[in-house]
Amino acid sequence: MSVARSAAPSRDPSRAPNGTPGPIFVQLPPVDRPPIYIDAPARPRSNGPLAGAAPGLSGGRGMFKRLIVACDGTWLNSDNGMVNGKLAVPSNVTRISRAIKAVSQDGIPQVVNYHFGVGSSGGIVDRVVGGTTGEGLGENVREAYSFLANNYHPGDEIFLIGFSRGAFTARSIAGLIGEVGLLTKKGLHALPEVFKDVQHRRDERYVPKNPNVPFPNRPSADDPRYADELERRGLTRLDIPIKAIAVWDTVGSLGTPRLGWLTKVGLQSNESKEMAFYDTKLSHCVENAFQALALDEKRSAFSPAVWEKPEGNKTTLRQVWFPGVHSNIGGGYDDQQLANITLAWMMSQLEPFLDMRDEYLFEQEAENDKYYRKERQELRPWSFGEIYNSMTGIYALGGGNFRTPGVYHATNPNNGRTTDRPLRQTNEYIHPSVRTRIRLHGPGVSDRNVYECRALTDNYKLVVDYGVQSSKAGDPDIFWKFKGSSKEVGAVKVLPEAPLWRLERELARRDPKTYDYVRKPPASGTGTKKRRDRDKARPVSADFSNGRVRGGRGSFVEGMGRDGAADTRPRGSRRSFIEDDRVRSKSRARSMDRETDIRETMPHRRAKDKTWWDGESVADGRGSARLRSPRRSSMRV
Repeated sequence: MSVARSAAPSRDPSRAPNGTPGPIFVQLPPVDRPPIYIDAPARPRSNGPLAGAAPGLSGGRGMFKRLIVACDGTWLNSDNGMVNGKLAVPSNVTRISRAIKAVSQDGIPQVVNYHFGVGSSGGIVDRVVGGTTGEGLGENVREAYSFLANNYHPGDEIFLIGFSRGAFTARSIAGLIGEVGLLTKKGLHALPEVFKDVQHRRDERYVPKNPNVPFPNRPSADDPRYADELERRGLTRLDIPIKAIAVWDTVGSLGTPRLGWLTKVGLQSNESKEMAFYDTKLSHCVENAFQALALDEKRSAFSPAVWEKPEGNKTTLRQVWFPGVHSNIGGGYDDQQLANITLAWMMSQLEPFLDMRDEYLFEQEAENDKYYRKERQELRPWSFGEIYNSMTGIYALGGGNFRTPGVYHATNPNNGRTTDRPLRQTNEYIHPSVRTRIRLHGPGVSDRNVYECRALTDNYKLVVDYGVQSSKAGDPDIFWKFKGSSKEVGAVKVLPEAPLWRLERELARRDPKTYDYVRKPPASGTGTKKRRDRDKARPVSADFSNGRVRGGRGSFVEGMGRDGAADTRPRGSRRSFIEDDRVRSKSRARSMDRETDIRETMPHRRAKDKTWWDGESVADGRGSARLRSPRRSSMRV
């Protein structure tokens, strides 16, 4: 990829003055996709203390530094290199770590500390035990915490990034910092004991092995006096802010997928006591929290840990549901298109705080295009990347069920069991890629049938509301409305559609037809004739093998069978194996046309339509969230 700044003197882009105007032209090889023009955004500027306020900092021009801890998922290690004769496919944790510049545009060091996932090292026995039981998760928490404690100085900014169990590790580190702060170098010798004290803070029968470390006659770590005494003795620093936590699909309320058969053979405790201390609720010390969630993951062992904001918490929270299973969201499959979409979303969330290479995202998309060509597939429409079947291997033995966005309940932190209390203030959104894949009849799991997304459509229906306008002159109000009774307790009544942020828009623009539908979809209640007209012009799914897409996944290259052998059957018999499902899908689409106009029950937000595509989270009175922005982006959409 070549990047050149137009109408500007030659200079190192990473050292350009902050906020330098001018578009960037990105030329992607090969050139069968349209070129992309992007405006250079204002990069995050340092606003930390000067060196005089925090002596001894190494911050380029005397400013603070950014400490980024990146925790990968189970069995994932970016240092593996070749796996089974080919390069290991990196996760989004690895990829975003590589996108972060070592030094920001204005001279701020950005230090990335990468931790490979549990079960990714050792022999086959160690890998299986670590991956299935979570052994080593506590060690990962201590190691990452030690890195922060050793390197933190007042004014530094802390970022925690993770996927799967690594996401749980990142959230656990935040919980540990919220409980006891960051130990000083003087106090780090007591980390094993402090760690155990926090781990057993709710256990009344707990007796410490070293009663005098970190100090004698200490109370439970659940008692505020514990942290206060650590601070008084110079062993810790309290009230440490965490700038942001960015995670993909946190696994399990206690970090270890619950498998009944592992419990029976003694590899998992019923109470999961080793993991019970971890706190995954949002701490008041976290300023921003972002999570990408998988709508199509069905493994019971991979139940998502959805955040909720405690009363009075001021954290900016955004949790967005995307199409795909666990590793579609966090990365690691050969087809990375869906992972690229979640990567673009996460980079957009962190863009105000970290300086990253935008072009890295488009390089990754170009690599995925090469994968399609290698597999003799046509380039897929935006959001149509393959959703893999995750119900395989040992985790499939734990059973499966659909996920339930907007309808999750709190978990008992002592035993990991779900309670009857609904989660509150979860700030959940549905990504536009879900709508496009459903309405444009994208391929289902393993490219079989059409995409239904029952995790969402069983409980919610799509509403596209243009208000009183007779034409689509403005941006619509798009959301998913709960189908159940208004008297039902616990469900979020409205799940708004998330906006597309700057990098997401640039990625989606590579598929102009789909992007046009994302921006201007037909309103709810549109007649079937208009839908038929729209279907004729819609992008064709990579799954459809009726001759309109050559070489698509699940389709036949002309004259060739699925196994690459010559196909001698008559052309008329080589029809898509999902043709009947397309008919059923169109019937389902017609039923969605009969959605009632909800303007009488939920006032449309005409004044906010103009800022729908760029926004910040604003909680509404129903426990969901809306999106708004004080001003529009300079980039036209």
